[in-house]
Amino acid sequence: MKTLKKLLFLLILPIAFISCNNDDDAKQIIPGTPTGTDVRYKFSVSSSDVVTGFKYKNANGSMDSGSFNVESPRTYTKTIIVKKPFQTRMDLSFQNATGVEHNYTVEIYVDGILSNTQSGIVPIPPVPPIDPQKPYPPFSVSKTYDL
Repeated sequence: MKTLKKLLFLLILPIAFISCNNDDDAKQIIPGTPTGTDVRYKFSVSSSDVVTGFKYKNANGSMDSGSFNVESPRTYTKTIIVKKPFQTRMDLSFQNATGVEHNYTVEIYVDGILSNTQSGIVPIPPVPPIDPQKPYPPFSVSKTYDL
């Protein structure tokens, strides 16, 4: 009976962990009646070493900086609630000093449905460098979507 309890506990533990996987996706909530549209920004990159910064447009219309989650160092997700019309925006800055190309993907979800996406490559810096003072030139991406 004791072995059965241990086995049952070991089976339930992974299920509980998996079901809580996205609980850290905190929502920015506007005070008042809960009417609005959920907008989720998400981006993934094959190496967090190439990301120098990223910002997203918050519900007030200003740009906020984001930071990687320790548990998922190559993925970022942020959900906000907005009122239409609204223009989403996510800005990403990269600097590739690794010597290999890296993939990135930006996704914008509206009410849980993927509405816009963009994928690309963070290029390898030129050899020899164009500017010896800045051997690893910056690379930026900006993604917008109108609701």
